[in-house]
Amino acid sequence: MAYTGLTTKICKKAWDIVSVTADAAHEDGVTNKFAGTIVVAFPHTYPGSEFDMIFIADADPNHPDKEKYERIAVEKAKVSWETGLSSRKVQQDAPHLYRPGMTKWGGSVIENGLIVAFSGVQAVFDEAIAGTMLRWIVALCQDEITKPGGVMESESSFIGESPHRREPQPRSAGPNEVGLADD
Repeated sequence: MAYTGLTTKICKKAWDIVSVTADAAHEDGVTNKFAGTIVVAFPHTYPGSEFDMIFIADADPNHPDKEKYERIAVEKAKVSWETGLSSRKVQQDAPHLYRPGMTKWGGSVIENGLIVAFSGVQAVFDEAIAGTMLRWIVALCQDEITKPGGVMESESSFIGESPHRREPQPRSAGPNEVGLADD
């Protein structure tokens, strides 16, 4: 199996695990309901570097506030995309980064460029759900790299083929550089 990096399939598998935890938190009376939307944004390392989502799912697709939660979750992810910080960190420590139209709510996390946001329950638990989702995504990607038959067992030094990578091209020396001598 070729490793392709972050995929919708990996995100779905992570959500299948995390949604059980979110439901248990509601059943135990920790969160105020089992509702909300999870969003995963493509990391900044992807070409184009414009905000785009790879995954979005609802805890309860029939909840009457589903559209509200979706909009807020997407906006939380955008706060992290634009600032490089969790939405709570912006709220608490860097409110000078807010611009008109940004959501004021915490609930997004960012780690190594990966952004996950959740909206639907109390903000601190939104962040816990998002953080749990992020860690499962990372763990599932790491597993693809290290499991038997995974990338690390391959003879190749490279991960798949990418149209965005190319062979280095020789360059001529600039006005302030010394060129390489041909021997």
